[in-house]
Parts: sequence; C-alpha cells; structure tokens
Amino acid sequence: MYGLWKNEGKYGRVWLDRFFIDKIFQNKGYAHIVLPILLNKIKNTYGYNKLYLSVYKNNEKAIRLYKSFGFEFNGELDINGELVMVKKFQEDKK
Repeated sequence: MYGLWKNEGKYGRVWLDRFFIDKIFQNKGYAHIVLPILLNKIKNTYGYNKLYLSVYKNNEKAIRLYKSFGFEFNGELDINGELVMVKKFQEDKK
C-alpha cells in the first residue's frame, strides 16, 4: 500500500505505507525482486524525489532491506512511534 499524504508538509509526502511478504515466503529473495519494481512505479506515479516509510525499531531484517535500497533514518517518528526512513530518488540524467 502506498500513496500521497497531501496534508504533510507544503507539497505532501509520498509513503510506502505497507510492504509485506508472508512469513513462509520470506528469506527467498522476493523482496529484492519486487521492491525495485514497486519503487520505480511509485516514483513514476507521483514524480516526487523522496519516498517515506516507517518501521518498528526491532524489525532488523526490514531495516537492513530498506537500507540496501537507499532508505535512511531521518530522525522522525510516525504517529504510532515507528521510526521514519526516507529514500531520495536520483534525478534522471538526460
């Protein structure tokens, strides 16, 4: 689940709000196949250069995954107390 939250900041923020892989399918590399496609779709759909997500601090596997795709902690907590991460998309070189 992803979307644009228009009430955040001057122009809103795009969030990757939910990304789940069932436990029986975890550790098989599916996230590394699907996440790049999803990130590209989100970038192309909204045209924003930043994507936000939140993660529980004890979810070390998810944190490693998101970091491997360029997400970094920005020091914020979401409304549920989860740590906020942000990915800055690189500008296309034309």
